[in-house]
Amino acid sequence: MSEKIIIGNATLYHGDCLEIIPQVGEVDLILADPPYNISQKGRIDRRDEFDSPIMRRKKSVNYDFGEWDIKERGEFLNWTNLWLKECCQILKEGGAILSFFSKEDISYLGWQSMAHNIRTRTILTWHKTNPVPSFRKVNYLSSCEFIWVGSKGQKAWTFNFGRQKDMHNFFETENSSGYGETEHPTEKPISLLSRLIKTHSNRGDAILDPMCGSGTTGVAAVQMDRKFIGIEINKAYFDIACKRIEDAQRQGKLAI
Repeated sequence: MSEKIIIGNATLYHGDCLEIIPQVGEVDLILADPPYNISQKGRIDRRDEFDSPIMRRKKSVNYDFGEWDIKERGEFLNWTNLWLKECCQILKEGGAILSFFSKEDISYLGWQSMAHNIRTRTILTWHKTNPVPSFRKVNYLSSCEFIWVGSKGQKAWTFNFGRQKDMHNFFETENSSGYGETEHPTEKPISLLSRLIKTHSNRGDAILDPMCGSGTTGVAAVQMDRKFIGIEINKAYFDIACKRIEDAQRQGKLAI
């Protein structure tokens, strides 16, 4: 049994997204941040390993995100197919679906979504300007994450082109040690989500985040006068999301 809370124009569900997505009706935009299945159980690089004149971090680096990010390979791909299919079915014609995903598997989303009338548009690169330093020096710094972008159907998709210099498929921000507001291990920057929402939706549109974590997408949606639907299976993160979105509702909408 899922829990449902309505906060202004935001509706949040505590429960399994596979069960809840078919209930929410059509949406104009989907912004997903699913587990990457890359957790390294028990691995935490302690803060004192990063004490140096070059870079000091405020906290240790945790590579164990939790049981929700640890699945057997076949199980993970099957689960990915299931949530992707449900999302594609409720997306309106001309709507966009965007998903953060691991660099190893991001093309998988495009291949699987073709069966659901989704066309891959591009892959966005998010560059984090202050990545975790490498003291072993055996590979490049892991400073980028990637976002798959698709659109549904053959009609023109919602795409609000801004200034040429703002429309590169490349974004730069700090990582969460610079902007993070919560203890969620994969919290995304609100500045990035706001840009994506502005480009791929209009005022009053309905936005779905099927694994909304600590609610950053919902905060951005509320600030930009969109309707928001968020689903989160972890009760602690769900409660954080509700509190942050309630605070955003009180603060009012941004001028955009």
